[in-house]
Amino acid sequence: MNSRTRTTSAKSFACLPTDYLGLCQIYVPRPLHDAPDYVSACQAIEPLVGFSERLNEDQADYLEAVSTFIEAYDQPRVKWPKGIPLDTLKFLLQQHDLTAADLSRLLGADRSLGSKILRGERRLTVDHIGTLSRLWSIEPGLLL
Repeated sequence: MNSRTRTTSAKSFACLPTDYLGLCQIYVPRPLHDAPDYVSACQAIEPLVGFSERLNEDQADYLEAVSTFIEAYDQPRVKWPKGIPLDTLKFLLQQHDLTAADLSRLLGADRSLGSKILRGERRLTVDHIGTLSRLWSIEPGLLL
């Protein structure tokens, strides 16, 4: 995420209601039935994503509720690459617009580790896999 995007996101976050009812007046959490529903749900939570340390309880609950519906919609539709864990990792990084340096940061490791993993010089540890599977709500086996 570049600094311009981060600044825009921070402004969007600052303008959000701080109570659950206020958030529901912008977008009511409900099951998603089609692509337009999906897009609306993603747009509703976009200003909240990345601010987990700053969310109050109502905002966190709202994010969890809408995310649950997004995940339920995604589950039968997203086709995960089969087979090679490194390809799966690259796919996930691409989907989240993340770089090798971002991977290192997510893993809480030396900046060069992400590049080494993506080149196949190093492997993900069990701790790394646990961190990434929790972060992206995926089965750890996809990265084994």
